[in-house]
Amino acid sequence: MSLAHTLENYLLDRGVRYTVEHHAASTTSLGTARKARVDEASLAKSVVLDDDRGFVLAVLPASRMLEIGRVRNQLGRPLHLSREYEMVRLFPDCALGAVPPLGAAYGLPTVVDASFDDRDEIFFEGGDHETLVRMDGGEFLGLLATAAVGEITRDRKNLATAIELKERLYDSLISVRRAVGAPIASGTRWRTRLRRELLKLARAADDHVADTEAPDGLLAEIVAEAPRLWRRAEGLRAEHETLVAECACMLQRVEGVDSPLSLRSQVNVLLGRFERHRYRGADLVYEAFDVDIGGG
Repeated sequence: MSLAHTLENYLLDRGVRYTVEHHAASTTSLGTARKARVDEASLAKSVVLDDDRGFVLAVLPASRMLEIGRVRNQLGRPLHLSREYEMVRLFPDCALGAVPPLGAAYGLPTVVDASFDDRDEIFFEGGDHETLVRMDGGEFLGLLATAAVGEITRDRKNLATAIELKERLYDSLISVRRAVGAPIASGTRWRTRLRRELLKLARAADDHVADTEAPDGLLAEIVAEAPRLWRRAEGLRAEHETLVAECACMLQRVEGVDSPLSLRSQVNVLLGRFERHRYRGADLVYEAFDVDIGGG
């Protein structure tokens, strides 16, 4: 739980005042804001983009969604999301998904969302998923003085709600994976823990389905925005029905006579289906709105 060396040296060289705060581990920006108890609008996150001319770091509040089309128009470049393996090469001293929003520290041109102008205080990840840098808003913007500034984000209620539910679903999947992977030696206690986490997953899935399938929900907005995607939207609806039914079935099996090893195998299959569903949903949102809701 410490700052990335590149970032630490960069701040030291510029004599910037800051404090370091620690929080419970989180791999997403919204999750970090909640666990660190900071305003999502004051938490700066990074998205790495690239084209044939190189890489660009986009900096935006955790409360908003990056609209890549606006970045393309702002910079006049056909940018797209960078692949994960590029992150390892560009930020060798940072954990995956914990890129500090100071592109200059890593030699990257930067574009920053204009909504940071009225923030008295800014927080951002220091290179891992448990450390935040806390800094005066003016000093933060001073470090971004050479960055391009523009309105590169979108504030959409349905997308914001979808991200929040996506985070909850993701947390539930992790909890189930930990429960099913725990030692089986204590069979009764193992089943009790697994049942409790599966129940949380089922509730998170119910909330996700109710919100996205509402008449004015995310799937309806996707079809209205991009009618060509209606088949894929319907495919997600069908997956919802299947996943909810499989959760209910798995809860019954935990109460039944299936052996722990058999349950472990079945639950891992279910988790894999949930993960694939999450990825397909994120891909659909990106194609409909040119907005990234994955990762951070």
